[in-house]
Amino acid sequence: MSKKILTLNLLFWLTISCNKYDNPIIEIDTAKIRLEAAKNGLTVEENEKLNILLNDSVIKNTIGKTLPNIVVRNIANQKKNFLDELDKFDNDFILISSDVYCGFGIECITDIFPKSYKKFSTENKRVPVICLIKRTADDIKDSEAINKTIEKIKPFYNSIYIVDEKETNKLNMFVNPSRIYVTKNMVVKNIKFGIDISGDLYEEIKQNIDLN
Repeated sequence: MSKKILTLNLLFWLTISCNKYDNPIIEIDTAKIRLEAAKNGLTVEENEKLNILLNDSVIKNTIGKTLPNIVVRNIANQKKNFLDELDKFDNDFILISSDVYCGFGIECITDIFPKSYKKFSTENKRVPVICLIKRTADDIKDSEAINKTIEKIKPFYNSIYIVDEKETNKLNMFVNPSRIYVTKNMVVKNIKFGIDISGDLYEEIKQNIDLN
């Protein structure tokens, strides 16, 4: 009996140690949902409704939630617990992610976002920005593309991490690019996907950062 109690206690503490904060983001497997819905084919109208449903579901299960712990690697390829890495920040911050193969994603993290953030930080306060580079199965075998991207973006971000896709999916950051605005209490204020047609994210940043 004592061994069973010890095991249960150990499992309990392991569980709560994975997430430091209550009410973490709930991962939405959009690919699985879409595949299931499309088994018998989708009309244009049904596809549009599905897109709205998925978007609403992601927003509902991300905004107002806290960040879950995920496994990341720093640029020295050392494995880290993400929430431990974030402990050094004591104010609002921004997460931005993309893989290195999506043209829109790369354009956002290397050009559009840095320019927009520079404009924002010149007029307002600076906040930390953390870039998550998604690692695909191909990147595990050959990291050249990731290494080149990291060298290119180093000047723009406070921290850069390499993250397996399955880990960024836990943040619902499955679109390239994705951006999450987080309060100092690790609560998600907003999540955004893609890039604005204007090619400027200044207003988005300003609306989602506490300027006080």
